[in-house]
Amino acid sequence: MSTGIELVPFLLIAGGNILIRAIHAASGSTSSMIESGATLENLCLDEQTMEKLFSQEFETQIVDKQTLIKTLKEHGAVDIEDKFNNISCDLEVFHVDFFYNGDKPYTMKISAKNNVGFDELVKDLSNEYTANAQEISYNKIKERLEQQNLSISDEEIYEDNTIVLTVDLD
Repeated sequence: MSTGIELVPFLLIAGGNILIRAIHAASGSTSSMIESGATLENLCLDEQTMEKLFSQEFETQIVDKQTLIKTLKEHGAVDIEDKFNNISCDLEVFHVDFFYNGDKPYTMKISAKNNVGFDELVKDLSNEYTANAQEISYNKIKERLEQQNLSISDEEIYEDNTIVLTVDLD
């Protein structure tokens, strides 16, 4: 007799939905400056105001801090800090914060001097985190099967990166 175990990749963005919070400059409205023909490149704003102008928050499916840190390092993050399970780092031209929510997945906030590339960064981190989480799960399952003296009789990897293991129970 044999049984199958299926490891299904998951998305970083909860249900594909992105939560975006628009943050306006503390002094005055930027919309009136933009409507009057000024471009963001032409505005002389201090760094704190720029960060507020170009920040987005995303809900994630990230729950494991160690896998998150591994993913960030593999993606080239520098100055990674872990303060009370909140993770922050610099990644390419972005500053990224992950806020710990107890039993819920982390919330990710991306800040930059311009709003170009946020979606691409989220997609890249999602793919890398998913691959790392799946690899860790796969290795743990194989270890547990070995501990129980069970062997894998077949292993298949589908196009969507789903892994199906067939285990001999005899």
